Amino acid sequence: MTLPEHVICSAMLAQFGMRQRYGWRGVALMIFAGIAPDLDTSAKLLTDQAFWKLHHALGHNVWAVAGLSALGAGFGRLFGRMTPTGYVFLWCVASSTAHCLTDALYWWGIFPFWPVSDIELKFDLLEYLDLIVLAIWLVGLAALCGRRGTATRTGAAVLITFGLYVALRAALPEPTGLMKLITGGWIYMPPQGTPVLDWW
Repeated sequence: MTLPEHVICSAMLAQFGMRQRYGWRGVALMIFAGIAPDLDTSAKLLTDQAFWKLHHALGHNVWAVAGLSALGAGFGRLFGRMTPTGYVFLWCVASSTAHCLTDALYWWGIFPFWPVSDIELKFDLLEYLDLIVLAIWLVGLAALCGRRGTATRTGAAVLITFGLYVALRAALPEPTGLMKLITGGWIYMPPQGTPVLDWW
């Protein structure tokens, strides 16, 4: 998923405990945990080859998830007075794991046991920048910001809607025509070298 989609997904997960217990500090920590696996995109600063080798491996494995979650929980304890630490750690694990699992829904997959194993987890159900996926997250964010009194229900509705969409994509044949464009095919239309799009 894109970075903004990971941010929104993490914010939705925060509505099931972290927000209630720690307020928006808890939401912010969940967002950190939810985007932390993408720290491995920094490999792009080295070479394109390093990026394709390390992205979805270096930060998307069980060891990185555990380490980044422990870092987040420690940060929350020291600077946000978020205790018990074990509770915060488990929510950080949930947010980082959600990041990795949602990335595995796309064609690139993740390497959950790297560098010990090259086993790849890849479902190849969604295309990058699927506009329906983006719409689900953006509408959910608008609803979350607009009606804070129903935040838990909003979070549940958005996550269920995303899950149903993924299940639908798994059950139906590959989209064609206009639906193919809407569900991510449009990303291949701009000329190669288009700023931002080509970087990703």
